Amino acid sequence: MDYDLNYIEASYDAVELNAVFIKEFIRFRKENNLTQELFSKYSGVSRTKIARIENGSHSPSVLSLLEILGPIGYTIKIEKVPKK
Repeated sequence: MDYDLNYIEASYDAVELNAVFIKEFIRFRKENNLTQELFSKYSGVSRTKIARIENGSHSPSVLSLLEILGPIGYTIKIEKVPKK
């Protein structure tokens, strides 16, 4: 059985994807007119933790992301990253 059949070489490394994630996280918050304080209030996650995610000093777990996004009606999903 060929296990490499569906393997596709990544166009981005983890550091680049993290930078993209941070930009998208901040964009999402601002597009929804949420300050870090409001985001904290609605999600139940501390403003400090949200700030640390946005400044790149904290990498959230999947569970943390679900805790942040779920209360405001969002989730996360796995999707293919477009080529550079």
